[in-house]
Amino acid sequence: MTLAKTTETTKTKTGQIRPRWTKEEVTLLKRLYRTHSNAEIADVLGRKVSAVVFKGHRLGLSKGARRLREMGRENIRRRWDPLKAVPSKEPKSAIVL
Repeated sequence: MTLAKTTETTKTKTGQIRPRWTKEEVTLLKRLYRTHSNAEIADVLGRKVSAVVFKGHRLGLSKGARRLREMGRENIRRRWDPLKAVPSKEPKSAIVL
């Protein structure tokens, strides 16, 4: 589900042109922000993750305690699970002094 973009844009100091946030997008962002990841919200809105983070910060939104715990577990899993899957390059019988 991606919301349609309007033709209204904003030009930044660096010359970038970005689509404005619609009222519907802001409403959806407010509804989803506490319980969903920024990446999931960005997919739904068709925006970059950084845009979701920035707009959430500007609106004073915060993640719920449950979502923060889930994010912590996801980060740990993402960092440590690949290390478990990588076999050691050294032979197990080798003794290192």
